Amino acid sequence: MLQAVLTAKRRVAVREAPVPEPKPGEVLVEVRAVGLCGSDLHYWRIGRIGDQVIRFPQPLGHEPSGSVVALGRGVRGLREGQAVAVEPGIVCGRCRLCRIGRINLCENVRFLGAPGMPAALQRYLAMPAENVVPMPRSVDFALGSAGEPLGVSMQAFDLVALRRGERVAVIGGGPIGLCVVALAQALGAQTVALAEPRAKRRRVASALGAGRTVADDGGTFLRAVNAGTRGEGADVVVECSGAPSSLDAAVRAAARGGRVAIVGIPEVDLLRVDPHVWRRKELMIVNVRRSNRTLPRCLRLMREGGLGLRKAGFFEPVVGLAGVQEALARLDDDGAGAVKIVIDPALG
Repeated sequence: MLQAVLTAKRRVAVREAPVPEPKPGEVLVEVRAVGLCGSDLHYWRIGRIGDQVIRFPQPLGHEPSGSVVALGRGVRGLREGQAVAVEPGIVCGRCRLCRIGRINLCENVRFLGAPGMPAALQRYLAMPAENVVPMPRSVDFALGSAGEPLGVSMQAFDLVALRRGERVAVIGGGPIGLCVVALAQALGAQTVALAEPRAKRRRVASALGAGRTVADDGGTFLRAVNAGTRGEGADVVVECSGAPSSLDAAVRAAARGGRVAIVGIPEVDLLRVDPHVWRRKELMIVNVRRSNRTLPRCLRLMREGGLGLRKAGFFEPVVGLAGVQEALARLDDDGAGAVKIVIDPALG
């Protein structure tokens, strides 16, 4: 089978790899869609995320969906030919965090596409059956691959306990920021403002229901949030850009007693925030680490209309493994304005 791997910074190659055999308790999936993610871009651009440094060659991809083609011994509840989405974090189930239900923080997690781990940008993928979730018939493969970024958005809202009618502001209109907007609408909240430098992404955000969209996270964003909240600030601010200035901007945009969820992954190692704004507002600030088995909920929410993602222009045209290098370069190019690029390994 073919597999896309990073062979150096900013360089992807397609190579042959053996088709995996499903072990007992595993499922073999023919991968039909893999969304490219900001973390893929981090690895492509600088070769690391914080202290997670890759060694070349490194396979890529952690947002897969596809069809079941074989079942390992002992697997129940799944069948060959079934369309499925895949949860990318393989957890141990034994550590303290797994035992208390915080499996996204598993001390022994093996995460697709992380340094030294297998990944999804290949024709076939063997995964534990518990990581494979059947998709509703109305959810196609591209939408199924969006279950992972939607799951991260759901994790953010779970952590801040989003309530119906609350006002949400978003910094960063990449795929996760746009998923935050779509999910907020579905959960009965109101997105009052979104900051994103790329015009096409602002247009998609508007189509998904973001109130005011602006090009920067500075004073213009703060004014937009205040305009949408009668000067009170947003109940929830979700930071999805990873830009060094954005955490402080999120704190300033939050209402008194509000909550800030940090989703974006910075490329710097230290961030600055005004502690006095933070403390005077008595803000709760949480970091979002992937997702905690939110995929089934997200797939159910996409049954009717896919949360409007496709209609809003969220997806770019699907390409094959040979297009991964160009796709990452497009995502890195502010002028290209690409939103969500999906790879179908069956296209070669």
